[in-house]
Amino acid sequence: MTHTINHQGNRVLPRFLTVLVPLIALAACNLTEPAELRTGADAQQFPLQANWSASATPIGTSSLRANLTIKQYQGFRMDATAQFTGAPNTTYQWRIFRGDCSVTTVAASNTAPTGLLVFATTQSYPDIVTDASGVITINRTIAGVLDSLKQYSLRARVFATGGWNGTSPVACGNLQRAAGP
Repeated sequence: MTHTINHQGNRVLPRFLTVLVPLIALAACNLTEPAELRTGADAQQFPLQANWSASATPIGTSSLRANLTIKQYQGFRMDATAQFTGAPNTTYQWRIFRGDCSVTTVAASNTAPTGLLVFATTQSYPDIVTDASGVITINRTIAGVLDSLKQYSLRARVFATGGWNGTSPVACGNLQRAAGP
C-alpha cells in the first residue's frame, strides 16, 4: 500500500480509504432491524416486577372516586389503568405523588426525604374529562419504578390552571403493593 506524506512529514492513508472503511462498516449493519427484536418464547414483555393498586375516595363535598391498577415491569416501565367516577362532563387533573394521603406539605426539593413530590413527569398524567355519566377510564404507560420502601398516593382535583403540587385534592387513595409479582 502506498502512503502519502502530508505537509508535516507524517504518513497518511490515501483519501479514498478514509471514506471506504466507514462505508464497509455501515454496510455490515442491518438498519432495517429494530435495536432489540424478541421472537418466539422471548416475544413476551419484560418480566413483571410488581402490582400496585389504589382506591381514591372523595374528600370534603367532592363526589370523585378512582381506582388505579399498575403493573410495574423490569425495564423502568409501568402500565397504569385508572377509572374515575365523578361529576358529569368535568375536567380533572390526576397524579401519583410520593407521600400517602396524610401528607399535606410539599417536598422542599426533589431530593428531600419527606413531603409531596410528583412521581414521573406531569406529561405522564393528561387531564381527563368524564363523560355524561361522570365516568372515564384511561390507560397510560409511565416511565419509572415505584420504590417499595416509600409511600405513594393517587390524588385528583378539579382542573385548575397552573402547576399542581398535590395539596388540596378532591380525592385521594394510598397505593398498595401486592405481595409478589
